[in-house]
Amino acid sequence: MKKLFLAAFAVFAFASVNAQDFGVFANFASNSFDGNDNASGFSFGVLADFEISESFSVQPEVAYTTSSVDDASYDLINVNAMARYHVSEEFSILAGPQIGFASGDIPDALDDAFGDDFSSMNLQLALGAAYNITENIFVQARYGFQLNEHVDGIGAVNTLNAGVGYRF
Repeated sequence: MKKLFLAAFAVFAFASVNAQDFGVFANFASNSFDGNDNASGFSFGVLADFEISESFSVQPEVAYTTSSVDDASYDLINVNAMARYHVSEEFSILAGPQIGFASGDIPDALDDAFGDDFSSMNLQLALGAAYNITENIFVQARYGFQLNEHVDGIGAVNTLNAGVGYRF
């Protein structure tokens, strides 16, 4: 898992060299396991913003997320690629894939909590919005819809992320 994280970070760092903007963010993360159980935690990461046109850009991200459910904690490394449609200078609509990779003792933590099999990859389609408070500070919120069966027998593991960020 460490190799995967280092590879994703290296790709992101190389891509950031040509980005118009790059930054950091921190989010509150809430996971809903098929609407029955909820896990909550935090994520923090780095992002770049590549302008494609005046009203469209692509925002790749690498984030570390930690959550807990039923007294079991687990961690994910997330690699996201958000398409950003700029409605105005301040407001953007976000859409794109979110891919989470299990790290640490995630299978054991979820098995303890749910007693079901676990897939180490979590694939989602996220929709959301971002608002630039200043030129550097922004807030964002997005909801991720599960595309694969992350936890067998549980169904969808959808996520809500909301937080703040800083662009350099």
